[in-house]
Amino acid sequence: MNLKEIAIFHVFFCVTFIVSGLAVNLVQFILYVALRQINPQLFRKLNYYLVYTIYGQLLFLIDWWGQATLNIHCEPDLLDRFATEHAVILMNHHYELDWLYGWMVGDRSGVLGNCRVYGKKVLKYVPVVGWAWNMSDVIFLDRNWEKDKLNLSSKLNELLDYPTPVWILLYPEGTRFSEEKHQASKEFAVSRGLPALKHHLIPRTKGFSFTVSELDKSRISRMYDVTLVAGASPNSAPPTLTSILCGRSTEASMYIREYQLKDIPTTDEGSSQWLMNLFKEKDALKDSFLQTGCFSELSGFPKYPPIQRQSRPWSLLISITLNSCVIIPLIYILITGGLITRLVLVVMLGLAWFAMRKFINITKISKSSSYGAKKSASSEEKKKE
Repeated sequence: MNLKEIAIFHVFFCVTFIVSGLAVNLVQFILYVALRQINPQLFRKLNYYLVYTIYGQLLFLIDWWGQATLNIHCEPDLLDRFATEHAVILMNHHYELDWLYGWMVGDRSGVLGNCRVYGKKVLKYVPVVGWAWNMSDVIFLDRNWEKDKLNLSSKLNELLDYPTPVWILLYPEGTRFSEEKHQASKEFAVSRGLPALKHHLIPRTKGFSFTVSELDKSRISRMYDVTLVAGASPNSAPPTLTSILCGRSTEASMYIREYQLKDIPTTDEGSSQWLMNLFKEKDALKDSFLQTGCFSELSGFPKYPPIQRQSRPWSLLISITLNSCVIIPLIYILITGGLITRLVLVVMLGLAWFAMRKFINITKISKSSSYGAKKSASSEEKKKE
């Protein structure tokens, strides 16, 4: 048995993440109260490293513990521009780990602590990550458009005031891909006269259109589309949280394209059509990769050699330091403590294990075509037969 598969390691990681995360939340809160109104730029600079301390522990799991391989296909100088300015990033949402693959790119570009998303309002109340987001200008949505558009309007350009580059990560499909959702999406497409996508859900255009129309083009000029395929290689473990917790190596490939924001229509109809055309192209890219192992072979898009950027050491150093600070005292107390103390700690470890399993189960994709994208295609063929 691989030592990385032993559950006690996973429990220790979880305990360290919770303890250190709550400590970071406390420091964030103190700085938020003391600095946010007086010197917001200083707060944002300090908060970058606090957020990175939380993100770094999760990045460690995929980068160092699971040793994932990420192949990036793009214009040779695109990744250098990535790190120099604010940008909007569009991604497909098909895997348990797609957000972590995105973080790998963000970390190698030096902007991970400034990656921001649109999230459900309920997430702001979740300890550690949710609390960190709530003090970091993450945009929370009520799913009430009248309220959401006011919130988006005020928050979007606040992010562009940051002293260092910010990435606004958008998932236009709105939810993670699954067989059931794909079938419903195809039925919706037929009812609206839209093209039925083979590997994607029909994108939700309202939030995207509003975002494009609200962004100050003088402070943000570029949008990047990322088409991600994971787990298609025979050498890759399934791209799941369970895989990386158990130290199994996953492999993913992404094709990145660059657009000028000024070239994207700002009207609702124009931007919706632009996004729909983009997803037709993403569908062709993914289909080409799944059939040939190359994004360009069947799609007709330019072919770029894969780029593999080295992992930065900071997530490794953060994880070693924090785990040492939490686990060594914990083991010492377990060895030297009295019976009651030991029982309390064992109960705490049990609760941490339960919380970890609960989180993994929540993030699992039921009946999805994610790492089984090829399986999805074959199941579709069986249905047709």
